[in-house]
Amino acid sequence: MSDGADGGERLLAVSDTELLRRIGQDLRSIYADVIRQPLPQRIQATLALIDREQRLAEQLPRTLTH
Repeated sequence: MSDGADGGERLLAVSDTELLRRIGQDLRSIYADVIRQPLPQRIQATLALIDREQRLAEQLPRTLTH
């Protein structure tokens, strides 16, 4: 950064893509420990139920048309 004519600082322009990349890096570093922790058993069971129901729903139209 350099001083502007009025004695203030000028900010360097950063592209939106670069800004989003930096934000993503910061979030990954902040939440890295949380992401590595195992899911609680109740959440695992709920996700398994949702997954199973989605698979059944995808198969249902094929079963009815055959």
